[in-house]
Amino acid sequence: MVTKAIAGSARAAIAFIIATLLIYSAIVGSLVYQGFNDAEDRAEVTATAAAKAVQINTGWIVEVAAQALRRMDSALGIDVQPNNTSTLSSVRDALEGLPASAKAYIVAADGQTLYTTDPNFVDLDIRDREYFSGPAAGEQFFTSSLLISRLDDSQIFAFSRRLERGGVFIGVAVISFDAALLEDLLDSLDLGTGATISIFRSDGMLVARYPPADAPLDLSAYVLFADLLPNADFGVYRGKSPLDGVQRVVSYQTVPGTNLIALASVGTAETVGRFWRRVWVLLAIVIPTILALTLCAIWIIRLLQRDGRRHEELQAALATNTMLFREIHHRVKNNMQSMQSLVRMQNLPETIKTDIQLRFAAMSSVHEHMYNYDAYAALYAPDFIASITETLIQAYGSSAELTLDIDPLSISHERATPLALLINEVVTNALKHVDVNKPDTLISISLKRLTEDVAKLVIADNGPGFDPANDPTGMGTKIIKGMVMQLGGSHTYTFDDGTIFSTEIHTG
Repeated sequence: MVTKAIAGSARAAIAFIIATLLIYSAIVGSLVYQGFNDAEDRAEVTATAAAKAVQINTGWIVEVAAQALRRMDSALGIDVQPNNTSTLSSVRDALEGLPASAKAYIVAADGQTLYTTDPNFVDLDIRDREYFSGPAAGEQFFTSSLLISRLDDSQIFAFSRRLERGGVFIGVAVISFDAALLEDLLDSLDLGTGATISIFRSDGMLVARYPPADAPLDLSAYVLFADLLPNADFGVYRGKSPLDGVQRVVSYQTVPGTNLIALASVGTAETVGRFWRRVWVLLAIVIPTILALTLCAIWIIRLLQRDGRRHEELQAALATNTMLFREIHHRVKNNMQSMQSLVRMQNLPETIKTDIQLRFAAMSSVHEHMYNYDAYAALYAPDFIASITETLIQAYGSSAELTLDIDPLSISHERATPLALLINEVVTNALKHVDVNKPDTLISISLKRLTEDVAKLVIADNGPGFDPANDPTGMGTKIIKGMVMQLGGSHTYTFDDGTIFSTEIHTG
């Protein structure tokens, strides 16, 4: 039974440990999953905030460029004349507040450049450029796509304004910007490696990008312009860049009052890389903890298994000892019965033989009770005393009524034999002196607990009684005194309508 309980405990411990590890792993997995989602959410928030910054800066560039172009138009006056020093100075003043890379040009309708702030200017015909052809065709304000400068091969974009006098087209005012001006903005946003910021026209043409694109780009068929912008002026999407094939989280914002779209993107590799770096820090703590839990689990399981083996060994030893004790008490009981038989064979007076046999029977009942009930440490007093007295009544063939009032207490095996002999002698005396002709002859035995280890034994009869002083050295009297001494008590006789024997004894 104990082995099954230990095996059950081991199984329960294993199940608990496995459940703990699974729960712990599930919690860690949940944290990792939640962390990944949080990382993606942070990437979206970061990209959105960056796109808003690009939108604001783009709107500012467009506004100051438009104002500068208007001032340049005003600086020409009604009668447009080339190479006027005052006009050139006014054109330079119009660029105040713009980035240092901004350059101004005033080009006549025939393609002649009338004024410029470009120190490296080379007279070129720009009438084929869209920032000239657009205003020439009637657009008042025009934003170019990304251009490659014919002067130094740098990437630029330009804003231009149609110039009219008396309703007649006389040329364009142009301000160009180096596309690299987005670099400082990207650095200030601190988006990490793989990030980009861009400005597109609503027709899908790239205006500026940093890091720079390899060449002008048309994304009119791309998902942003084909699907997203027709439905929303701003948003976030994930996709692979058509420029470099890098997977990014992209946020876009339309620039109010313009045909421009501001974009900012965060590299997924950077976002995921940061996330996994945090995960590895977490795992550096979690993995040793799981290993420690696993080792503790193995150690606990081995302890339980070792305890199980020890309990099995103890059970086997207990079974062996039980068998040996049973055999010993059985042999002692048999020897007592053999001695009773030998006594019966002796040529002795019957009263003496009966006394000796009953004394052997009292001792034999102790061993028989231990054998039958496996009561090696203690005997159950009610059953034990009943077995002794029944044997006496049967041996004498007495008609006396026997009543027992025994508390449910235990008698240690060291006290059992002295108690058996004591009860045997006292009850035998009562049976010897009882009046057999008296119809209501009564013998009563009570054993009541006084303390944990002390009880009071009272044996009474309603016979004629006897005077113990007349038989001070009889065998029965000596046995009673000796057994009371072994039981650690003292005894008294009182005579009140019979004989009352009482003693306090130790039961443990």
